[in-house]
Amino acid sequence: MNHVERVLVIDDDPTSIFLTTRILKSMGIGEQTQTARNGLEGLELFKEAVAQNRVPQLVLLDLKMPVMDGFGFLAELEKLGSESLAQAKVVLLSSSQNPWEMEKAKKYVAAAFCHKPLTKEKLQRVLDTAR
Repeated sequence: MNHVERVLVIDDDPTSIFLTTRILKSMGIGEQTQTARNGLEGLELFKEAVAQNRVPQLVLLDLKMPVMDGFGFLAELEKLGSESLAQAKVVLLSSSQNPWEMEKAKKYVAAAFCHKPLTKEKLQRVLDTAR
């Protein structure tokens, strides 16, 4: 994947957001990083970005959140149309080892499924597969 400037991190855990943004910075990724505490906030930020023609190149999405979970976000994201989705690489993040989540994730447009905690190595593997 080419240089990633625009990143959207959607996670309800402040510690996860902090660690994720530190990883991004240490990798020189995401000069324009936005964060959201749930899928609904993330969806609003994504829609604003689409309207401004600044679609995030990378979306790091937690699956378990209040208000709207990651699967709800993905379902709504798919309604926006394939043009917006083609520009964004969505990476699902979960601390769960439940195989049901991984199976359900396959139904949505997502580039990868990563178990938390996110590491530089895991993120680099995802980015390398997007080239």
